[in-house]
Amino acid sequence: MDQQALQKLLIEMDNQLNKSRAELQMCYLQLDRVDTNLHLISKTRASLKKQCSDDETVWQGVGKAFLAIDAKDYLGGLADDEKEFNESKKSLNIKRNYLETTLEKTAQSMNQIVGNKR
Repeated sequence: MDQQALQKLLIEMDNQLNKSRAELQMCYLQLDRVDTNLHLISKTRASLKKQCSDDETVWQGVGKAFLAIDAKDYLGGLADDEKEFNESKKSLNIKRNYLETTLEKTAQSMNQIVGNKR
């Protein structure tokens, strides 16, 4: 492989490495937000179960308004939200593993190319 083609390949690999790093950082941020939401759901559920019976009315914030709903319905909505966040977390963990592997393999390949050139 000539010098110019090798240099072009290394530049493309470096660009891929930088792109993967940026995507991985975004993935970490999204995972943190999902974990925060799951923690909030857990604390809210625990507080409601401690303070209310299922047939009591609670106030749910909707934008700038509040709606009166049964605690049981509110808890059901929290369970749906929790399920959705857990699915997002699973997908984000798959993406995180893929990006970490991509980073590792790209860096190894670049090191091999540079090591073989010397």
